[in-house]
Amino acid sequence: MMIKALVNGNWEYFSEEELQPGTGSFRFNSGLYETFRTKSYKPVLLKPHLDRLFISAKKINLQIKYSKLEIEKMISKVLDEFHVGDQRARVIIVPEKVIIYTADLNLNKNIYAGVSAITVSAQRNNPAIKTTDYKNCLIAYRLAQSKNCFDAILLDKKEEVCEGSRSNIFWVLNNTLFTREDNVLPGVTRSTIIQNSPYPINFSIINIVDFRWISELFLTNSGSGIIPVIKVNSIIIGDGKPGPMTLNLMKLYDRWSEKSS
Repeated sequence: MMIKALVNGNWEYFSEEELQPGTGSFRFNSGLYETFRTKSYKPVLLKPHLDRLFISAKKINLQIKYSKLEIEKMISKVLDEFHVGDQRARVIIVPEKVIIYTADLNLNKNIYAGVSAITVSAQRNNPAIKTTDYKNCLIAYRLAQSKNCFDAILLDKKEEVCEGSRSNIFWVLNNTLFTREDNVLPGVTRSTIIQNSPYPINFSIINIVDFRWISELFLTNSGSGIIPVIKVNSIIIGDGKPGPMTLNLMKLYDRWSEKSS
């Protein structure tokens, strides 16, 4: 399938593989990327995505040849060209190029009834930056997909939980909400929850065996929002259904994202 992408303001066509970070077929040098969704053509939480992009570029000394406003205008052009209201859009920054393309969000709403995940021993090379050097995460994600799971939960060498291959992780234990504080991607949805949650956020670390004791578990990413996890490997989380804290945060997140779009 060919993808129509805007490259430095001009349209070009690429194969899907050429634009997939983490593969040998990725056409460009190492860089950064952001993925966000739209609702009725309007970007959701675009400002924090662009903020993270520019902060990350500064950390790795990657020069972005356009301003945030110029990139926003390019994004609008791409979104308007695609005749579906709910989209999954991506901005890729590599040396001398800004590449923007979009596709149908194609969201399976069944995930909100609860998904399964697997654990995989893998980590991001640099968790603080959303880089196109995505190989470890992509391998883990594809393994999860092959087992009909929504995502892979990445474990470090101590078998401590880091994050999902394309998501952040929150859990509930003793009616208290937790997430890992560091060595994870600073996800936009994660940050939105931390900033707005009516429940205090506690920072902690869990080991793979702790999945047996927690009562709720959910993943967050920009495309799907908050996704309840009801099974990890062979372990049933809580009573095998999305928990009350998760369900309430899902409703609240829908409101927060509506306000941002």
